[in-house]
Amino acid sequence: MRVAIVAAEIGPYAKAGGLADVIAALPPALMHRGAEACVIAPAYAALTEQLATRIVADGLTLAMGAAVESYRVLAAESAAGVPLYLIDHPGFFGRGGIYGEAGEEYPDNARRFIFFGRAAAHAAADLIHPDVLHAHDWHAAAATIAIRADAALRARFAHVRSAFTIHNLAYQGVFDAADYPMLGIDASWNTVECLEFWGRVNLMKGAIVLADAVSTVSPTYAYESAHDPEVGFGLGGVLAAKSGRFIGILNGADYEEWDPAHDRLIPKPYSPRNRANKKHCLDVLRDDLKLPHPAKSKPVPMAGMVTRMTPQKGLDILAEALDAIIALDLQLVMLTSGDPALEKIFQAAERRYPERIRILLGFDNAVAHRIQAGSDLFLMPSRFEPCGLTQMYALKYGTAPVVRATGGLRDTVSEFNSHTRTGNGFVFTDYSAAALIEAVARAVTVFHKPSQWQVVMRNCFKSDFSWDRAATEYLEWFERIGPAAE
Repeated sequence: MRVAIVAAEIGPYAKAGGLADVIAALPPALMHRGAEACVIAPAYAALTEQLATRIVADGLTLAMGAAVESYRVLAAESAAGVPLYLIDHPGFFGRGGIYGEAGEEYPDNARRFIFFGRAAAHAAADLIHPDVLHAHDWHAAAATIAIRADAALRARFAHVRSAFTIHNLAYQGVFDAADYPMLGIDASWNTVECLEFWGRVNLMKGAIVLADAVSTVSPTYAYESAHDPEVGFGLGGVLAAKSGRFIGILNGADYEEWDPAHDRLIPKPYSPRNRANKKHCLDVLRDDLKLPHPAKSKPVPMAGMVTRMTPQKGLDILAEALDAIIALDLQLVMLTSGDPALEKIFQAAERRYPERIRILLGFDNAVAHRIQAGSDLFLMPSRFEPCGLTQMYALKYGTAPVVRATGGLRDTVSEFNSHTRTGNGFVFTDYSAAALIEAVARAVTVFHKPSQWQVVMRNCFKSDFSWDRAATEYLEWFERIGPAAE
């Protein structure tokens, strides 16, 4: 089976979030299971500067409304051996950022990503000839739309299965109706049954309607998206209408990068059978953060977070709960950036608790690894979480997650039960500061019972969310979709 994956990010070269991690890990996992997989992505400067490229198609043009855009297609290969096809348009993609810079989105993102999706569809038709076109999130939605709605492409994709995966419904690619002509399709598709959305154009909605089948990144998030208006962001009914052609496939974790036994970014490696160096990683983390070391007779748990600073990630209820959580006698390190107002709240908390809290603004991959390895707890109090990857990494590192029961967090973390000795973390349901405080308190209580804490760590280490599992589910899903012509 030949699978062409269309996405706006691919790690480690061009990354804004978890989408990049998925696109880095899924194709090699599919290849390991016997599929032919490739990725079509924009030719960002970050990609072309790091990879050897060659021109495979030149002098191409694409009508975008009244304008005509010129471009070419480059070929390269990722470090994992995945073939890459890069849509090369320096005016759109030769910039410093992926979606924007300095906290501001590029004002022409509609044009940039409608162009990318349509150009990707043409590249798939001319160069790849896939059995499956698998597009991810709204930035690639125009590819899904084009192969079914563009008269020039429809026949060429008649026997190609169209799969569309949603990573986060909060971002749908909604633009002004004036942008519709850039899609290059007949006006008859701009209806409430397809692309029209409250007088505007919704690329994700159009892809959901026109795809042969739709997935999202965890079973619970799939259910919530179709049944909970707060999670569906206006598309719950559209997803429910897909019925059996809308499923959730839990993302995998990249254990090539995230495995404490082989992690070169942490002070010392450790494993489930040899956990002593995890304590060393904690000691080094405290030294790096200039946080005091507690007395051996009175250990203090370290709670870590690696997250965007947004209310979606539960930072609003964490801010409300913070004083009570610190009173439970723990330390907290956050690697984060995002909402300036929230950043100020947590920076003020760091000043109040200089021996308890460290706020590290920005993102540093090495620091993220050291936080995972050195922490005892990992906090993810998300309002909603399509899948989440960092809790999977935490489990691999023997770091117990404290999570809200939503989306992929519910699918990967279960409450520790001291009687049955089951569960790999601590879970709360209500989206409230009080519920978060209670969950952290339960975790701290178990932490101070060493025999129980060893069981928690054992259960964390045993959790397996490999990409081989996820790739098998994707291939089975592609087979169930069936040829589009049918």
